[in-house]
Amino acid sequence: MMRNTAAAAKSCFINLRRIAMIESWHVREALRSRFGSALVDIPGVWDRTAALLQRYAPYKDTFADLAARVEDALFNAVYEQLGPSMGARMDDGSVRRIRSSELKDAADDVMGVLFDNLKVYSVTYDALHEYCMAVGSFAAMRVLYTRYSEFMPAPERRILARIIRDSRPREAWESWLDPEDRI
Repeated sequence: MMRNTAAAAKSCFINLRRIAMIESWHVREALRSRFGSALVDIPGVWDRTAALLQRYAPYKDTFADLAARVEDALFNAVYEQLGPSMGARMDDGSVRRIRSSELKDAADDVMGVLFDNLKVYSVTYDALHEYCMAVGSFAAMRVLYTRYSEFMPAPERRILARIIRDSRPREAWESWLDPEDRI
């Protein structure tokens, strides 16, 4: 028991150091295709969201609680910039209304920034796996598939690949899903 506690504490410390390196530009890039460059490139808009990720601590936060706070921060940032119309100019020049129902997926994109910065440990895998199964997070699925495959039995990894393929368009997973799992 003492060894597991020491390992968890070491994992927590290393994760906290890596998470502190998350910056606003990481959040901007996670949101660029969803919200358009005109919105995401406004200076300072995503600082609060990045700060939420930086303050993540596995001993006091769950991924679900953090995702809810990120979703709230995204809504506030978008509303402050766009007003009640929530109309964002996209990169193709069109204006698209950002719906509040989209913010859950946007928050998942941002959570992917955190997941990419977590150190690969079994305790992190367990937390990510539990979160993925509970809420169906695409970002968690991507990170489990790409970074934690050694923790998953082959049949489970194939099922995860099928869920990924069936839930998103090909361009969302084609660059990182293994060729044998693309069929």
